[in-house]
Amino acid sequence: MPNVVVVLADQMRRDALGCAGNANLRTPNLDRLAERGVRFTAACATFPACVPFRFSLLTGEYAHSRNVPALGYRLSPAERTLGDALEAAGLATAYIGKWHLYSAYGVSGGMSLSQASRTPIPASHRRGFDHWQGFELRNDFADTWIFEGDDPLPRHLPGHQTDALFDLALDYLERKRPASQPFFLMLSIEAPHPPFMATAETLARVQARGPLQHRINVDLGAIRFFPPEWHEATGPAGRIDPADPASVKRVFEANMQAYYAMIEQIDDNMGRLRATLERQGLADDTITVFLADHGELGGSHGLLGKAEPWEESIGVPLIVAGPGVPPGREAAMPVHTEDLFSTFVGLAGGSERPAPPRVDLAPFIRGEAPPPERPGVMLEFVTETRANRSYYDKRWRGIRGPRHKYTVLGDMTGALPWQLFDLEADPFELRNLLAEPGHEPVAAAMHRALIGLLDAAADDFALAPAFGSPARHAVPERVS
Repeated sequence: MPNVVVVLADQMRRDALGCAGNANLRTPNLDRLAERGVRFTAACATFPACVPFRFSLLTGEYAHSRNVPALGYRLSPAERTLGDALEAAGLATAYIGKWHLYSAYGVSGGMSLSQASRTPIPASHRRGFDHWQGFELRNDFADTWIFEGDDPLPRHLPGHQTDALFDLALDYLERKRPASQPFFLMLSIEAPHPPFMATAETLARVQARGPLQHRINVDLGAIRFFPPEWHEATGPAGRIDPADPASVKRVFEANMQAYYAMIEQIDDNMGRLRATLERQGLADDTITVFLADHGELGGSHGLLGKAEPWEESIGVPLIVAGPGVPPGREAAMPVHTEDLFSTFVGLAGGSERPAPPRVDLAPFIRGEAPPPERPGVMLEFVTETRANRSYYDKRWRGIRGPRHKYTVLGDMTGALPWQLFDLEADPFELRNLLAEPGHEPVAAAMHRALIGLLDAAADDFALAPAFGSPARHAVPERVS
């Protein structure tokens, strides 16, 4: 039975890797990890936001099943967690870093960020992990506090949070893991989530290479909303003046350089992780997984942040390497968040039969089975509790297939067709095919496939009639 180490980054987009062809950064350690195993080139965050991703990762359930919002949710102690499943399979379990499934931060009348970071998470609400060094969230890489076990008092982490959290993980591998039992370790870091706070060394490294190369769909002039964390005074370029194009360009460039520097810092620490596994004699017995909870739009389509169905938002890195994993593979089939629960259990030597449309990817990762056959994976935005954010009054669902992506947008009266992209011919999603004639057959097929996924996932999302399919769960408009 192998050990499993999972490193979960926050807000790192799928293409932010050297091995993915990104010229703006250097990630030699992650590139080598991909060479030793399999890299999924169409991995998706089903609900591209921090809280719902973590809920689905730890329970295997879709966010719509519990009406999990984009921000502010407390995981029920009744939920069976990934830690529970791994303990039942015979592994010691450890969790280090950001949790983000306990506070009411982001909800009107709830906690402030500072309060959330200093609030202990009781054992009843973090079930399944016998080694615990965690915190709710911080979003300040120079001021992080960690709770250890059931100690109600946190201790301050020295230095930059990314380095400090990796230090805790390496200490677990060197001193705290059980000597005679396989283990599962999840390390959840906040980088490269804003505010954009890289170390001076890594930031200088990126800045020395000169101006960034931006994707062709980046449109700074179209940006109308700047998430507060994008213009923190602590950022590398100070506050932004949204009405001044020069200010927007200056701060955007500086923030994205820091974003890539934060990823390079993660990569440096992945090298430290590999060296520790080798030094402890664990490298040949440990599967390493690297992934992120969602992406970062980074100006694409005139947007910043996440929570959108664009590839820059839903696309996440997913790399798996270690014993039993054939090296040097790229997997192009779409996979999504809800596949991870059973996959991690399977990689650890356990067995967890996922309910469709989820799949267990472990047999494919080990080279024992072909890629799973399915029309695509479901995407969703369930609910928003912040009135100043997009989709406060509307919701969206989608299907991301091997070639096409189709989304619908609306409310309880029935969502309407919204986007259709041919990702093979148009990887930057510049042509919405719903606005062009001749694509009705593809749209109709994708609409039917989406209905199939919604049915299989027990999602009562309302659809208006479209492409010959009748309305689904639509509620008539209120008559005053």
